[in-house]
Amino acid sequence: METFVARQPIYDIEHKIYGYELLFRKSIDSHSAGSNDDSATADVLVNSFLNFDLGELTNHTYCFINFTENLLLNGTPENFPPSKLVIEILETVYPTEEIISACQKYKALGYKIALDDYQLNIQDKNSLKILPFVDLIKVDFRTTGKEMRKQMLKLKNFFSIQFLAEKVETEEEYLEACAEGFDYFQGYFFQKPVVLSQKDIPTFFHNYMLLIEETRKPEPNIDYLTKIIESDLSFSFKLLKLINNHYRRNFKIESIKQAIMILGLKEFRRWLYILSIRDASRQQDPIIENLIQNSLVRGKFCETLAKKMKIQGEPASYFLTGMFSLIDEILQTPMTTLVKTLPLKDDIIDALLGKENQFQLVLALIIAIEQTNWDQIWQLAEKINVAYDTITESYLEAIKWSNQFFSEEGA
Repeated sequence: METFVARQPIYDIEHKIYGYELLFRKSIDSHSAGSNDDSATADVLVNSFLNFDLGELTNHTYCFINFTENLLLNGTPENFPPSKLVIEILETVYPTEEIISACQKYKALGYKIALDDYQLNIQDKNSLKILPFVDLIKVDFRTTGKEMRKQMLKLKNFFSIQFLAEKVETEEEYLEACAEGFDYFQGYFFQKPVVLSQKDIPTFFHNYMLLIEETRKPEPNIDYLTKIIESDLSFSFKLLKLINNHYRRNFKIESIKQAIMILGLKEFRRWLYILSIRDASRQQDPIIENLIQNSLVRGKFCETLAKKMKIQGEPASYFLTGMFSLIDEILQTPMTTLVKTLPLKDDIIDALLGKENQFQLVLALIIAIEQTNWDQIWQLAEKINVAYDTITESYLEAIKWSNQFFSEEGA
């Protein structure tokens, strides 16, 4: 499954890139967002922070992302690091008392806030009341008259605000904006938005419904949440990438349950909301769906065999080894690249890279079963010291477990 995001650079007065505005796109050749609703913002957020490498996407500068009123008020920006995100408030969002209070909170948390297509109205107290919490005002250079621009730039005398001239399309407009005192510049004169694509793993929407229902309870059952997430390769992958982005390998993950506990239920709920509104209407690819089901069979087989044999190491770690073993085929990205984005413990990473250890041997066994390579099966069974009956039982249990979730999705 392909995902898309467009980026357009923002330059400072010294012609250096200050950041990129990241924009929603439906396809590689689409030229406009076509939507400014919650799902469009959620799509940009998930793609930018979880599907793409954000550092590469923005050249390690700021990313400007549009937020709707709903997402601002439910705390969505708090899922993303303030050192990277500029909260861009759409012109359609009126600065109510609730919005102003939210901006005050985000400002205190260290986020930069930008107002898009701001229109100065001294008769509207709220349009002025929000300004102490704003870092940057974006002005449409083509539709805002020169006299209005002049009046708006006077706000610099009263607030610590910088101004960005957007939709600058000619050198003449750029030079005029510089002369007027604008600090940043964006538009076709510099570069049109460039659409980038990346592979993504589809999520089964049925799982979202189960997770949302459980997290609405006063005391959600962590074991039940773990069970659902373990049945969903996409959600598991994004959960680990999210932790990696937040904690930068301060944690080595051994299980999905541990990942949920580290993230915390409050942040887990917010991310669940973002992902669910983003994925609600996505179509499934039957080839990818088959790879995902194989991943789940591998994960459950490795975990079940580890439990039956009481092999050294957490059974949940064997599950992760099997489940992520096809991620490179699904995303069409080298495994060496993918493991750098996941905070997995070293033994799991080594196994995924083909380095022999106990995890890799169990993984090799399920691969041999898939290929009906009997010589390899017997060799590995002897090496691991496991009976053939135990292998068969584990494999049948894994298939039954996987089919259970896929039949629920299709119901």
